[in-house]
Amino acid sequence: MRTSFTCEDLEKARSDLLATVVGWFKREPGTLGIFLGGSIAAETADAYSDIDLRIIVEPEQHSHFVEKRREIPTQWPGFLFNEWLPGTQHCVSHFQPFGKIDIFYYDAAKLTPSPWYRLPIKILHDPDRMVADLVKRSEELTFAVTEDDVDFSISKGLAAAHETYRRAKRGELFYAQTLLDELRHHMMQADDWLHDRTPETTVIAKFGKRASGTVSIDLTMSYCACEGEAILAALRSLVRAYRNQVLALHEKFQLSRPLKNDMAALDIVP
Repeated sequence: MRTSFTCEDLEKARSDLLATVVGWFKREPGTLGIFLGGSIAAETADAYSDIDLRIIVEPEQHSHFVEKRREIPTQWPGFLFNEWLPGTQHCVSHFQPFGKIDIFYYDAAKLTPSPWYRLPIKILHDPDRMVADLVKRSEELTFAVTEDDVDFSISKGLAAAHETYRRAKRGELFYAQTLLDELRHHMMQADDWLHDRTPETTVIAKFGKRASGTVSIDLTMSYCACEGEAILAALRSLVRAYRNQVLALHEKFQLSRPLKNDMAALDIVP
């Protein structure tokens, strides 16, 4: 069995898959618009980038597309498997050799302007200029970080730190490693907020390229062996860095949550 592919192989397979999928939806009654988001639309894709596809459908057809979202991709050549969650309006499908397509289904009647439509978009099918009009009406909208956004992230970061310590001490090392990753995620989020990086920035540059120098070093140095003491040492180094971030988040966003509680929660980690 073949286990390696050239970048040219992957890019051609992705191009062929996209052409197949777009052609299929264009022929389907109820399809009103098709557009791309993500790195392909931003022209920053590499051979391993996935396809972020958005399908606008007639209101009376929306439930049909959502109900069939797992079945539809199985008709296309090279289908392997789906990722999906109950109650959502999208499905992520994987194709040979390493193809991946994420398809969201939008109800045309519920489309409203949003700063998300200011991100790079490539329109593939828009006979009534519905997508173009949506993008135009979204031009002046901006992303805003709310206090709830920051509050939620800090609470999750603190919880990840505490739970990492607890699981490491109990010998649940695999779980402790995943919790370290969760703490790293919230440190990455904090770094973006503290440097006023918007989703537009994150589409263009992956975190490894946009991260501030100290955070990049802290995260890189925190990866460790799956051993209790190594995990606790990594946790301590991350907590020291995260403490500075939480202080800065409180100052920048003038949070109403008690700073002393957050500091105590971090200082309690041995």
